[in-house]
Amino acid sequence: MKKFKLSLLALAGAVAISGVAKAEKPEDMLIWVDDAKKVFDQKAAVFVDGDSDKKFKAGHIPGSAHAFAHDLHLLSDIRKCNGLPMCPERAEKFIGNLGIDNNTSVIAYDDGRGPNASGVWFFLKLYGLKDVKMLDGGFVTWAYKGYPVEEGEGKPPTPKTFKANVQRDMIATKDEVLKAIEDIKKNGKKSKYFILDARRFAEYTGKTLLQALEAPGKHETVKRGGHIPGAVFFEWKKVAGNPHGKPGKHLFKPVKKLKKIFFKKLRKKGFDPETDTLITYCHVGLGRGSFIYAAAKLAGVPRAKVYIGSWDEWGNTPELPIEK
Repeated sequence: MKKFKLSLLALAGAVAISGVAKAEKPEDMLIWVDDAKKVFDQKAAVFVDGDSDKKFKAGHIPGSAHAFAHDLHLLSDIRKCNGLPMCPERAEKFIGNLGIDNNTSVIAYDDGRGPNASGVWFFLKLYGLKDVKMLDGGFVTWAYKGYPVEEGEGKPPTPKTFKANVQRDMIATKDEVLKAIEDIKKNGKKSKYFILDARRFAEYTGKTLLQALEAPGKHETVKRGGHIPGAVFFEWKKVAGNPHGKPGKHLFKPVKKLKKIFFKKLRKKGFDPETDTLITYCHVGLGRGSFIYAAAKLAGVPRAKVYIGSWDEWGNTPELPIEK
């Protein structure tokens, strides 16, 4: 097998565009599996697997904590705590139980496709963890290279104390989305908001309805199908480097291509990356929506947010407008 290495120069190779905030540095967001193995050997970070229970038990990086990204979103907390996926007190306890304190370095990962890794990454950043990266290449590349793999539930992490410092500028609330809808309706392509729906087309059109957690242990199927009025269909795979989870591939497309998507292709649809606020969403926000958010930050989009309530909140709130 060829050696697959993350070339930071290639990944960040596009020239900065005038008037746009500096892009997130790839090395601050991503770590290639070979470099992560060195961190693993030094026991210098907590690894967090963001995939389902079934996948985690089938195989994970030894000693990993487990936090299925889809289940980090609790509709009851979103409604109670102004759009946060968990109320701060619950999030502090949850994160601490993963073996994470405020000084812990974390590497979030999934099977290699990216959305679940981005969900864990976004969740931890939202509550103020400073050093958290996504495993570029994912578990599929880790295992393919013959690095250590553990099966089963693994040993529970030793709990630590974590204090939340919520970064509210990372998220959009239901009220801000309503404001964005009105602005788009009034100003069209000149609106200062741009909404991207990261789901599959069958979800966007309302043909497919999914479940999410209303509260811990209580799954509930969304009551209405469709999409947020004015939202542009933009499936997460458009920015993915490895949508099928194959070994040796990067999570995201190269930054040069991401810049072309956000600064050229979406501009034609009315998005002004220099001035507009980009809002992404999916079914629970922490997954496909956070994946597009991360891609936007890599591309240098300065004003990006995730609507964490996403379709779970929107579709379960009868008075909110929908389109199909």
